[in-house]
Amino acid sequence: MSNKAITHIGTLYAKPEHVDNLIQSFEGLKQAAGYISHECFRDLEDSNKLTLVEQWESKGDHENFVNSFSEEVMEQGLGMLSQEGEDSYYQKL
Repeated sequence: MSNKAITHIGTLYAKPEHVDNLIQSFEGLKQAAGYISHECFRDLEDSNKLTLVEQWESKGDHENFVNSFSEEVMEQGLGMLSQEGEDSYYQKL
């Protein structure tokens, strides 16, 4: 891992019927340039709320991955969500 490696933390609010598909879709991260690792966490109070903690070589690698999807694929992914999520980037000190 380089000095510029980052952690991306995203919280997603899935529609109940799409939770499992959304979780499975995270496996696609492994194919991306700059991907290091990820873990998915389910909220104990709201089983449709997922937090994804990803390690990337750089913020640019994550942004390139997100921007690599076609508009149609992005719309399909957003269709699995019940509301807008949150995301932040962090660097280990």
